[in-house]
Amino acid sequence: MKENSVMNLSLKHDDGRKPVSDLYHSFSALEGDGWIREEITISEREFAGGLLALPILSFRTGRKGRAIWLIAGIHGEEPAGPNAIAEGIDYIRELGMDHPVVLLPLCNPLGYANNWRYLNMPKWTEGKEEHSVGDSEHVLPDLKNPGAPRRQKALTGESAALTGHVLRLVKDYPPVMSIDLHEDSLLDEGYIYSQGRWGVKDRIAGKIVDIISSSGVAINMNGKTRFCEQIVKGIVTTEGDGSIDDLLSSRKIILNGKVIEGPGAMTAIVVETPAGAMPLEKRKSAHLAILKNLKGLLEDSGTTGIEKVMNS
Repeated sequence: MKENSVMNLSLKHDDGRKPVSDLYHSFSALEGDGWIREEITISEREFAGGLLALPILSFRTGRKGRAIWLIAGIHGEEPAGPNAIAEGIDYIRELGMDHPVVLLPLCNPLGYANNWRYLNMPKWTEGKEEHSVGDSEHVLPDLKNPGAPRRQKALTGESAALTGHVLRLVKDYPPVMSIDLHEDSLLDEGYIYSQGRWGVKDRIAGKIVDIISSSGVAINMNGKTRFCEQIVKGIVTTEGDGSIDDLLSSRKIILNGKVIEGPGAMTAIVVETPAGAMPLEKRKSAHLAILKNLKGLLEDSGTTGIEKVMNS
């Protein structure tokens, strides 16, 4: 980590999020329990007259095999997920005792530290191209021309590194289920995206809807998202969004100009809590409730076949 980044590691925000240094400390507690820590890349940009440089970290169990992937912090102004992971690290450790796990807890540390959604701008702005660390379009088939990628090259160095890291790890940790913790400051009610094989019929997605609803988060059960996507019992099916979740659930990808088998996770779930409608502490509690119930979700999900695959 570069020395001139240290002054910004302890930046405090009015919403009560933990400083980045505290998050790193909490995540790294896994290392003493047989987990493997890896620095994916250093994310850096000029800030306040200096250079802010922070590592994007990855953690995984020493045990390989069909794995559960946990992701958070893709968007920097969505702090509930990374804070819940930091607070719930013991639940993740416990999950790793029984199942292979890959944890990407803070994918956009620069955005988090400065409350910027993207690497290049603080919020989505019409007519401008956002630089998201979670963009994987350069390896995903074009929806109209499946023999070509949606983008010729990675959008940013960070997205290239993160996508490359995922593609390397899926060989030893093929994803059965991924959960990506997101928020949306423009929502008054939350919902769940479900990619993969079951869509709106995904039993695990349904149980996560119940968990966050029981945590006091209002859920849009049968309306539409702000992108006009249909919501069915709190669940939205989407495809082709070009995200890291799209990559993890994709059965085909394009690498070095060739169409090959993709990670093909049975289910890739994206949680969207309404950041504009409630304080961080309450949103964090909802995300933490998901982490607390992960083992139970697997045990209760027999109709989806996930537990059977995990134990095969």
